[in-house]
Amino acid sequence: MFEIIFYLFSSILAYLDYKKFIVPNKILFIFLIMLLISGLLENKLNIISFYISFALLIFFSTLLILKPKLILGGGDIKYMMIVSIFLQPILFPFFMIITGLMQSLYLIYVQIVQKKRKAAMLPAMFISVLISNLFYHSSFFPFQKIIGQ
Repeated sequence: MFEIIFYLFSSILAYLDYKKFIVPNKILFIFLIMLLISGLLENKLNIISFYISFALLIFFSTLLILKPKLILGGGDIKYMMIVSIFLQPILFPFFMIITGLMQSLYLIYVQIVQKKRKAAMLPAMFISVLISNLFYHSSFFPFQKIIGQ
């Protein structure tokens, strides 16, 4: 149920961000509550994930205070915090690398090919979660012996 909730809400949010450039707080809040409840029931939550989420909040808050004209969507930051709760902590750095690459390629495409000034980043993050999870569950994941799988 934990993964179903994540992928269902992420699909909805990715669609809304792509079509309307919005990530509604109400949907994010319901998403977070349902993810936490299902994570508790299925014992899939990790305290380190909450530390990562808090660190993301501090980092992006500081960044926005220091550079107020920075073009960075608040919905993307909140979604990334939820992703950090969903993913295993050992997988989060890999997710960050993949999402950085995906977002960079997508921005190049949107700005050069489509000639647009803004781009929805949540779909790229969602695809990065999918890639990260596929990698995590594959036999190619290098840390399986370390984490006991």
